[in-house]
Amino acid sequence: MPRGRWFDGIELEKLSEQSESFAYVRDKMSKTICHDDVESYTIKKVYRINNKYTWPRYKKRRAQISKELGGHWVEEKHLFHGSPQAKKIACEGFDRGFAKNSGMFGKGVYFAENSSKSNNYAFGNFKPCDQHHNRRCQICTRQMLICKVALGRIHHLTSTATSLPRGYHSVKAEPNSNFLLHPEYIIYNDDQVYPSFLVEYKTNYKRKP
Repeated sequence: MPRGRWFDGIELEKLSEQSESFAYVRDKMSKTICHDDVESYTIKKVYRINNKYTWPRYKKRRAQISKELGGHWVEEKHLFHGSPQAKKIACEGFDRGFAKNSGMFGKGVYFAENSSKSNNYAFGNFKPCDQHHNRRCQICTRQMLICKVALGRIHHLTSTATSLPRGYHSVKAEPNSNFLLHPEYIIYNDDQVYPSFLVEYKTNYKRKP
């Protein structure tokens, strides 16, 4: 798909490094590093995702959640999702049909509020880059999504689960010394997320002592 141009209702709008949105993405990436081995990122490109297909579906689902909450405001967050399929997701949206049941919280879509957590999935699930076979590669470009997620009523957990209880719209897995080091958010409806930004970047790791 041509970047920076509309094509069949989808546009990846390349942002200027001087724009407020680029600065927002850069700051959000850098200020949410929580892993000791990650020093910083080199942001190469940022694209705003304009998608006439996934946005209406997101708005419809958000309105449905609001109705279920008695017309109240729906909590939304901008969360990270790292994936080698980030560009495809940006254009087509998420599809839980490709999710595995082996996840800690079942067949859902997983997000993080810490960029360095999602960074571990940029080449796949803790996988190395294809070219150098290195999980800590500082040469290969990675991709990450910043997504708007409609969380609605959140079910807070400190242990694993495979489904969403009735009346809830998302799961937040809370950090626990015997469970998770950093929080995760999980949704079980593909229309509950809108990919907002596609980030192309490189990860700068600290030298091992």
